[in-house]
Amino acid sequence: MPEECGVCGETVPFGETVHLIVNTQSDAGTFDRYVCRSCYEDELEPLVA
Repeated sequence: MPEECGVCGETVPFGETVHLIVNTQSDAGTFDRYVCRSCYEDELEPLVA
């Protein structure tokens, strides 16, 4: 089953996604998204490494 990347919008196979849950501790609430592995590695992993 394919998923749409929450960063770039591309549709990718589920096996090539990273499940991202962010609790903002604000009125924005919690974000629950799938992102493609390349967006995760390029954009998000450096922030949490």
